[in-house]
Amino acid sequence: MGTMAKEGNLLQIPPGMRDLLPGNAREKRLLENEWVRLFSSWGYQEVATPTVEYLDTLALDTGEEIRDRLFQFFDRQGRILALRPEMTTPIARLVATRLRQCPFPQRLFYAANVFRYEEPQAGRQREISQAGVELVGAPGPLADAEVIAMAVEALRASGLEDFQISLGQIEVFNGVMEDLPLNAAQKARVRTLVAKKDFVSLEELLATSGIDKEKSDLLLKLPTLHGGREVLIQALPLAVNERARRGLENLRAVYEGLRNFGVEDYVAIDLGVLRGFDYYTGVVFEGYTVGLGFPICGGGRYDSLLGQFGFDCPATGFALGLDRVLLALHRSREPKAAPVSDVVVGGNNAGKIQAEAARMRKNGLSVEIDLMNRCEAELEQYAAARGIAQSFYFPACACGQAEGEDGEGENGPILSEIGNLMAPSAETPEAATPMEPPAAAQDGQGAGDAGAQPAATNGPTCPPAQEQ
Repeated sequence: MGTMAKEGNLLQIPPGMRDLLPGNAREKRLLENEWVRLFSSWGYQEVATPTVEYLDTLALDTGEEIRDRLFQFFDRQGRILALRPEMTTPIARLVATRLRQCPFPQRLFYAANVFRYEEPQAGRQREISQAGVELVGAPGPLADAEVIAMAVEALRASGLEDFQISLGQIEVFNGVMEDLPLNAAQKARVRTLVAKKDFVSLEELLATSGIDKEKSDLLLKLPTLHGGREVLIQALPLAVNERARRGLENLRAVYEGLRNFGVEDYVAIDLGVLRGFDYYTGVVFEGYTVGLGFPICGGGRYDSLLGQFGFDCPATGFALGLDRVLLALHRSREPKAAPVSDVVVGGNNAGKIQAEAARMRKNGLSVEIDLMNRCEAELEQYAAARGIAQSFYFPACACGQAEGEDGEGENGPILSEIGNLMAPSAETPEAATPMEPPAAAQDGQGAGDAGAQPAATNGPTCPPAQEQ
């Protein structure tokens, strides 16, 4: 290793960032594709926003906790920019500026990376892959139930079996806090302690704040209310004013909607769920799974955010943490091996090699071309080492003419041996389904023996060592 590489950051990546190797990148792509398919099946359309936006936009109603974790920098005109820390605010800006003339509700989804200056640890990176939906223009509890049901379906589609959505209502908490004689800083502190379920610190704060015991007990009770429909009855004492009463009624309506969607078994009411963003105005929720101490998804209603962009419009949505879901899956099952190519083709007949490779690819195979000038034996060894089921070797004729150029049409020897077996009928929609490897490959024989008739006929020899 050179001196420069040792002393500098040449071989390093910033903390909280990571490379994805082929197997990990494939898993991420497959899960993302599965969620895209799911979102599309519910009538949602994809949108994309810039990775970088003005700080004024991204800091809008995101909350102090998020604002302190922004990656910020200046452009050449001195304006402050930031990497997006989440996708809800950018999409609210997009709807308010580009889609406000469209029919509503707007059903939108995204798959994107966001950036937060976190302390790196397992499942908590500074570059975060997310996918999610925003349902804009629908004010009722049915809209909230729809997006929560979609979050459940997305987690089920990922393969996670043991997870739960914790469902809260921010207006119940806000209603209870409304009647308390606390200043803004004290209210913010109470909110943090309730969200963290830090009962000891919360009790200490309330004991020194001059609040009477009845109201303190009410506030201490709030984060303990967790469970099924029975919680809606247990929470009735929290309806101390109209705001809190409306919050509880809305929570009941959303829960009934989730029962109609058939996902109530995955949902628990938890009035201690408050989320870290200031823009939430109603139902909020977080998803958890066994073994991870942080949410794998989160969302809720944000009816005031678009109004900050001059376009009053109700909205609700959620984001799924793609990296965290994959981490949870890896802890519950062995990761799948990265797939390899189906076929490798090589030899000295470049035209034939490229034509056969193209033909096999059209029939759905993954085909790689040897670029290292291997002889037939070496090609077979390479295929065995990589786990590639088939190898085909195409030597040139002694006269220099490419073998098989005449007399071989679209159905040349490769397709006659294996290609046609895998080519589905024209009426079959799954036209790209790979074929089973030929019997010779399954028996552990080299592909050249099974299907590379040209190579067997001409008896290729290894090139001199200096040519390799």
